[in-house]
Amino acid sequence: MARLTNKRRVFVEEYLQCWNATEAARRAGYRHPNMAGPRLMVNDSIREVIEARIAEKAMSADEALIRLADMARGNLADFVQDYGAIDWEAVKAKGHLVKKISHTAGKQSSIELYDAQSALEKIGRAHGLFVDRHEQTGEIVLKVVRDGTDSQSETTP
Repeated sequence: MARLTNKRRVFVEEYLQCWNATEAARRAGYRHPNMAGPRLMVNDSIREVIEARIAEKAMSADEALIRLADMARGNLADFVQDYGAIDWEAVKAKGHLVKKISHTAGKQSSIELYDAQSALEKIGRAHGLFVDRHEQTGEIVLKVVRDGTDSQSETTP
């Protein structure tokens, strides 16, 4: 990976927060940010660092499928203790499965998990199990060309 000056490193950090090259150059302390921002974005070293940082943070397809599989397998019983209270340690451990937590006036709490059926459908689509088919209706007109001349037209319903 390319080595950057401190000022360019600050530019990269600011750019990754605001996604605006001119604003990032201004925040990094460049004298003419309107010119410096776009110029820095075409610098190969800076682009390489930005692309590497984005790749670090991006979720891979496998990771997304793993999260969907966790949602599809989610079980409300994993979050409830034997006497009916919510197991907050389980919520902390598997919080990515919890869609919503509600607290009511009587100090009662409830949790809602993500929809397992929706997660299963998304997994199925990712694996190509479900194919949307579109039926086209109407007439198709074919021209038959014989010996270089249009001698006949055929219509199929």
